[in-house]
Amino acid sequence: MTIQLLRRHVLRLGRSIVSMNRQTSYCSQKMKLFQMSETVQKSSQCAFQGFSRHMSTGPKFEAFNVQDTNDFKNRVLESSMPVIVDFHATWCGPCKLLGPRLESIIASSAGKVHLAKVDVDDLAEIAMDYKVQSVPTVLGIRNGKVLDQFIGLQDDDQIKTFVEKLVN
Repeated sequence: MTIQLLRRHVLRLGRSIVSMNRQTSYCSQKMKLFQMSETVQKSSQCAFQGFSRHMSTGPKFEAFNVQDTNDFKNRVLESSMPVIVDFHATWCGPCKLLGPRLESIIASSAGKVHLAKVDVDDLAEIAMDYKVQSVPTVLGIRNGKVLDQFIGLQDDDQIKTFVEKLVN
């Protein structure tokens, strides 16, 4: 129903633009367009929220940026679930490619594993504790212990195997 409402508002906005003539002032035209665009924006937000609720599937995974060593200890080492730790840097090209791949594959694991992101420039001491010498480095941690790891950009099949190994 909200999509139909959105279509109506877009059509009205289009008709308003066409129906404006030279007799009306520029300010009144601009005000009318502004009011119509506000209505369209509100309608589209409602439509998108409804769509996203219908499209959500199952349990969601937790992805978070580690803030400090205490946060790492509490959310990674003491987690009851396996955690994949992505050591990355903002300037690293392969890290920018790997991050979305990890998130996508972990999201399909039905909430069985979390993703912790560690920026090695901000949290160098954690990176040194785990002997991270290049980025991206990804660790699989369960019950506070490193079970597996890989370094560098991997293809989707290798990442899926890595996640499945950690979950099972």
